[in-house]
Amino acid sequence: MAKARPALLTAALSGAAVLGYLAYRAAFAPVEAPTEETIQFGENPAAEEAEHSDEPQLAERLPDFSLEALAGGQQTIMSWPGKPLLINFWATWCGPCVREIPMLKEFQTSQTELQVVGIALDRRDPVVKFADTMQFNYPILIGDKGGYEAAAAFGVNVYAMPFTVFTGADGSVLGVHTGELHLEHLQELTAVIAELRDGKIDVPMARKRLAGRI
Repeated sequence: MAKARPALLTAALSGAAVLGYLAYRAAFAPVEAPTEETIQFGENPAAEEAEHSDEPQLAERLPDFSLEALAGGQQTIMSWPGKPLLINFWATWCGPCVREIPMLKEFQTSQTELQVVGIALDRRDPVVKFADTMQFNYPILIGDKGGYEAAAAFGVNVYAMPFTVFTGADGSVLGVHTGELHLEHLQELTAVIAELRDGKIDVPMARKRLAGRI
């Protein structure tokens, strides 16, 4: 019976994140109808029907948008030209989001090539308060105004968090992961980015690799 507890705890946390997200959207943003499919690159069973459905397509290129920076003022997502990006959408009330942040901080410390960017789909005050405690070592953009539009520009239907978009150094969108990131996901991303940089694989192959492993 004890072995079932971790699975039950994981399910409970995931459910809490979804419920928290829906409550936030109801209070601070217009609610959109949720979708049942996770949009990502690779051989997705829904891909064959995508051309004939209303489901969004994941963007091919990094879309140009600006959001409020943690220190104030607007900052464009194009602020890191020539760098692969890990763009993590999160919120202060999302348990899995908060749980993965220390790992992302460690990952950023180990990186000279890839840039982590956090986009908080949350109000400014709780984000600033949380950031004072967390001491982020990567940039945070505040998406209470424009964050959902930014997700839509990537072609992502937001119905749960966290979710993370990966781009290559040339601005190609390589894939999206819905749910909490784990170390093995970051290791695979690092390997794919290195092979892409060294010309061992091309962008379509990088997308397939990430779709199969992340």
